[in-house]
Amino acid sequence: MASSIFSRLASAFPARLFRRITSGGALLAELDGLRAVAILPVVLFHATMSLYLKGAEGQVSAIDPSAAPFHTPLGWLVSQGFLGVQLFFVISGFVVTLPFARARLLGDAAPSLKGFYLKRVTRIEPPYVIALCSYLAGVLLIAPENARIADYLAGLVYLRTALFGSEPWAFFISWSLEIEVQFYLLAPLLATVFWIRSTALRRGILVAAIALTALYAADVRLSASEPPPLGGPLQHGRWLGTEIAFFLIGLLVADLWTLRELRTGDRIASIGYDLGWFAGFVAVVTSYRVLAWHHLGIALLVLGLFLMTLGAFRGNLVRRALSVPVVSVVGGACYTIYLFHFQLVSLFGRFLAPFTTTSLEWNILVLALPFSLVVTAACLALFPLVERPFMHGRWPALVAAAVRTRSLAALAPLFEGPATSSRRSAMPRSGSGG
Repeated sequence: MASSIFSRLASAFPARLFRRITSGGALLAELDGLRAVAILPVVLFHATMSLYLKGAEGQVSAIDPSAAPFHTPLGWLVSQGFLGVQLFFVISGFVVTLPFARARLLGDAAPSLKGFYLKRVTRIEPPYVIALCSYLAGVLLIAPENARIADYLAGLVYLRTALFGSEPWAFFISWSLEIEVQFYLLAPLLATVFWIRSTALRRGILVAAIALTALYAADVRLSASEPPPLGGPLQHGRWLGTEIAFFLIGLLVADLWTLRELRTGDRIASIGYDLGWFAGFVAVVTSYRVLAWHHLGIALLVLGLFLMTLGAFRGNLVRRALSVPVVSVVGGACYTIYLFHFQLVSLFGRFLAPFTTTSLEWNILVLALPFSLVVTAACLALFPLVERPFMHGRWPALVAAAVRTRSLAALAPLFEGPATSSRRSAMPRSGSGG
């Protein structure tokens, strides 16, 4: 009886509404899976920190980076969750510049700058504005004394961090989106590196640029007034300069992908890339501990992110794991999850806070981990409403038609949309990105 009910519910569930719409019509499932690897640690990190901040008396001291709990393996692993943002930067660098790489290296039609920027605005801006308004409404409802309108006006044009620095506000996670926008503005210029015909020279320039900008990032982080794992500018970068090394890794991966070097190889090579992915993960997790005392930490972070990205494409085991439907679906909705997860964590974490103890393991495994999964599921439920409609390339025309005809029926395609395939695409188009 129960299985019959479950089967009927599963058959009626509109699964396609939780899959991304791409311009090419096909999804690169492992890329979305890599996005899931980036977003889930961020949610767990914020859920854990929020529970500590809102917890019983004395819990606030537990977020002191010198406190013993965060020197345990589990504590350190969770406290590195913010590094998922740097993985997002790598993915953005790959996806956003891939059309430019294909145009210069394979002779594809060059993307128009007007179309490039228009797509960024129509795809990314509407969910961002919805989230911004949602955070403002939440603050007005719960703590109106903290609602400084100037914050939200500056955030609307992605200048909040530039104007107000690290002053606290509810939508503080927008710092990374502001940096993403800075990268979008410069992406066509950075992509001119693909005009260099010599593969060795082109990749040499990219590697050198990654190394130099990574060293600059290390200098900034080492001069931070707060120690790791929870202090310093890595979690809240102020401008593109401290993060550009990660985007440049994406450019290097786009170069390798375009020339098919990420889609060939035998079984032995695949095993090597699988092992490389896990080695990269370890390097990323340990990088900030090393960075606390030496520049070498940034090299571990850069190399680790590079290996994880390569392994996602070339490692047979890793690629299959990342392509599991539930993983790729979560990754496909990562923008919605990132936009709204902290608001849900802040709103509902207060109900779990009284159950926190002085045991970090209890707080993570019994409280924060289940809580973060519930928050992720709740954000995923928002995806068909606040993000997926704007993946539809014709949404401005459909909205205009609805206004003109005064009929909401004209908007129906936004909430249906073409069903996208989850098969591996030989070449991800720019629509495969965030």
